[in-house]
Amino acid sequence: MRQFSKISKLVLVLLAIILVISCEKKVSRVPQTGEAGGEIVVGIVGEPENLSPIYPSFIAHNEIVDMLFLPLHKNDVNGNIVPMLATSWEYSEDLKKITYYLRKDVLWQDGEPVTAYDVEFTFNLIKDPKNNSPLFSKLQNIDSVKVISDYKIVFYCNKVYPMALFDSNIKPLPKHLLEKEKDQIQYSDFNSKPVGNGPYKLEKWESGKYISIVKNENYSLEDKPFLEKIVYRIYTDQQSIINDLKEGKLDLVYDLTPDNAEEITKIKNVTGIQKKGNIYTYIGFNLSRKPFDLKDFRMGISQLINRDLLIKNTIKNGIPANGPITPSFWAYSEEIKPVSYSKDGIKLLEKVLKKDPYRGYLYKNKPFILNIITDKNDAMLVKVAREVSNQLRKSGLNVNLKELPADSLILNLFNKNYDLYILSWQINEDFNPLPFWSSNKETGRFNFVDYRNPKVDSIVNLAMTTMDKEEARNYWKEFQQIIVDDQPYAFLFVPNRVIVANNLLKSFDNVYSSNLEPISNLDIFYVEKPNQKKIDFALLFPQPKVEEKVQTTRKEVGETNKNVKKEVKEEVKPKEETQVKTPTASQLLSQQVQQQTQQQPQPADTVKKEEEKKNQVIIQPTPKQIIQPAYPEAAKKIGAEGTVFVEVTVGKDGKVVSAKVIKSLNPVCDNAAIEAAYKAVFKPGTIDGVPAEMKTTIPYRFRP
Repeated sequence: MRQFSKISKLVLVLLAIILVISCEKKVSRVPQTGEAGGEIVVGIVGEPENLSPIYPSFIAHNEIVDMLFLPLHKNDVNGNIVPMLATSWEYSEDLKKITYYLRKDVLWQDGEPVTAYDVEFTFNLIKDPKNNSPLFSKLQNIDSVKVISDYKIVFYCNKVYPMALFDSNIKPLPKHLLEKEKDQIQYSDFNSKPVGNGPYKLEKWESGKYISIVKNENYSLEDKPFLEKIVYRIYTDQQSIINDLKEGKLDLVYDLTPDNAEEITKIKNVTGIQKKGNIYTYIGFNLSRKPFDLKDFRMGISQLINRDLLIKNTIKNGIPANGPITPSFWAYSEEIKPVSYSKDGIKLLEKVLKKDPYRGYLYKNKPFILNIITDKNDAMLVKVAREVSNQLRKSGLNVNLKELPADSLILNLFNKNYDLYILSWQINEDFNPLPFWSSNKETGRFNFVDYRNPKVDSIVNLAMTTMDKEEARNYWKEFQQIIVDDQPYAFLFVPNRVIVANNLLKSFDNVYSSNLEPISNLDIFYVEKPNQKKIDFALLFPQPKVEEKVQTTRKEVGETNKNVKKEVKEEVKPKEETQVKTPTASQLLSQQVQQQTQQQPQPADTVKKEEEKKNQVIIQPTPKQIIQPAYPEAAKKIGAEGTVFVEVTVGKDGKVVSAKVIKSLNPVCDNAAIEAAYKAVFKPGTIDGVPAEMKTTIPYRFRP
């Protein structure tokens, strides 16, 4: 009877949704008034791994994809479900089938119609394990789909559960462009050169600098986007973003750390908005290594960390984390309290270390060294790791902190070569903890701590499939409590989220206070006509100053000063200064696939005037020995494949004197390519037969 009651309630809710959608009065996502035109710049930390909707990041939301591809439906600022690619949907009587009716006027940006066959094709891509889509686990309760007609498709679920409507809400890919690549989809150029059906389309992706998108002229939905162009300026650190905010170069910045909040308040013409945190920072214990396999030992270390002091000395503004769910998620439980700081943590450690077979670990008789690793490229994590290390040392523990490059850190995590590590995870609205906590090795890909608890697996499954929201809330609370009691992680803190927006950027009055992600819904923002602008790329990307040096050539000897030619010569950096800017380990871990646009290398000439070029015979360097770099182990872990283009400066002796990446694949492969480039040997280039220093480009192909 109780189950019938639950299902009846759900049916009523679903009928209400369908009725609302069927009404003549259209629900709109966009402001009732808005002015088309203008361009904005969005500051983002870190570069997206790809622009494919079937390879989203586990670590951070890829907001650009939301502007390029349409889902079947979407939420508005009031939490209402609004049709997008679908016009409506309906459940079967047993609630195990969802039938979607699609719009008939949606086109891919190449002009081809979007049909149910595209939805079916994309569903099958995700469900195929060899494609390694992170969305695979999201579709675990949906067995198959069936196309009824060009604009009608049915999803078949293997059970009745409330998330079916949201799990089936995929963003389709164009079958007509990708069918021949379906067995190699994760290596397709499409992932970096997408053809979408959303309000915007990709204009240009200049790796390491920016991604620009412009209005899609084939976008057919009634709610047209207002902004003509959006440029996502890529940064490697938050302080550079703050500096550009001060100079008025940015219109929107997302997820700054709260320690910047005070500085933001001093910046003119912008508003800082704080939202509930959705990222928790934690210490992971190696449960496959003694004595970290014992709960009391892990709890003892966790109790020795003063989280309030940690927050004060690092992020400034946040709350102690109380488990694997953050305040941004609807089922977050405040009743579960964070682990409290207590010097009694030492007693727990001593209790464990005095027993066999752990007696040899007793740090008072035989120095017990606690080895902690973290990501040297993440300034916040480094700050946290140092503070945690200091607190543990003050409690009497011997701590060895290693700040590792991202690729080394990843290898250590996968190979279980650590005692403790410090990282952060993000919780999205479609929270699925299985990749981090599942006992199944394939599903729990990021279960680095090797935590195995069948009860947790069962509870998560119940939480994700029950029809009763309060029942689900209780399951999520139980999941959270079990993890906290077992302490496979020492949960540290949850920073508040900070969004900074130019006051000229308009939308709904409540867009920032709602659960809507502003950066994923930029098609509903606008700038009033008097304030609209074109982006000044010269201002956004100022060119570095170069040293001008007057040189006379052999042909110019004896000529008058007016014929003296100026040659702009770039300063050559010594080898040890040539470094690839490396993203954080969190960004690397989110790279299920990274296939950047592969551009043909540009001819490498020194910068000269056209008249001088005509008077000289220039022969480019030719390779004598090119060493192919080995495929890095860390790249294998994240499944990266593609080509890195390295621009090298070849000296008069044919040896490489400097190298830099001009087209990136990922930081791990980039560094391997740079290292190989310095081993290359050339026949030097010549000008009028005389050996000269010149630039050329080497492509390095990386494949498993």
